[in-house]
Amino acid sequence: MAKKSLLMIDPDTYYAGIYANRFESAGWKVWVENDVTAAKRRLKRCAPDVVIVDLDDDGEALAFLTGVRAEPKTAKALQIVLAKLGDRKTMLATQEAGADSYLLKSHFAPSEAVKKVKRLLAEKTSL
Repeated sequence: MAKKSLLMIDPDTYYAGIYANRFESAGWKVWVENDVTAAKRRLKRCAPDVVIVDLDDDGEALAFLTGVRAEPKTAKALQIVLAKLGDRKTMLATQEAGADSYLLKSHFAPSEAVKKVKRLLAEKTSL
């Protein structure tokens, strides 16, 4: 079975590193970028199975999600927003931008997030 891959975009390198370590320990290939610009460059070189994005204050992450969904190379990637806060308006906006799921950082320990992402990916690929 091929190794699953993940691109994580989070400006908090410490926090992203914890998540990256958990996914790598579970057998994933992980790339971590600290902003959308770097993530766009990464996507020119790879097509991950999963994209996890931390929301930013200026809305750039939502535009990024829309762009990922529009590109044939990455259109089928599972898109997950992992955010500190979650209000209904923001959650709906991420869904409209193409996100498959919205997870609150405070509700998921990194090891729980790995399990959740595996389950979401299995559900998406079985459709």
